[in-house]
Amino acid sequence: MSRMRSVWWGIAGVAITGWLLGAQALADTQGESGAHASREGPSAAYREATATMEHAMAMADSGDPDVDFATGMLAHHEGAVAMAQVELEYGTDPEMRALAEKIIAAQQAEIEQMRAWLEANASEEAAE
Repeated sequence: MSRMRSVWWGIAGVAITGWLLGAQALADTQGESGAHASREGPSAAYREATATMEHAMAMADSGDPDVDFATGMLAHHEGAVAMAQVELEYGTDPEMRALAEKIIAAQQAEIEQMRAWLEANASEEAAE
């Protein structure tokens, strides 16, 4: 598999897993009740976000340090957004909720920048 294809499969995997993470977090809480649901829902969502982020970061191995940096940081930022979304779904502390909102706004802007950079620069020629 070419390096470019590996980079894009890694990015696609992060996006799909992020979508599945949200669906799984919702499914985890449906049908549960009481204190267990309030603890397990966010705990499971945080564990999944972390596992997804770590897997995607490990995929950054194109041989091009710039592409690998952008790919790894993209996964890291998407993981931060996923964790912040868990905070907004389950958290109640106003300070932490405000921080989660700031993280989402800042990370989303940087995610867009890295995706655009990768689209423009992670070509077959750049990856070789």
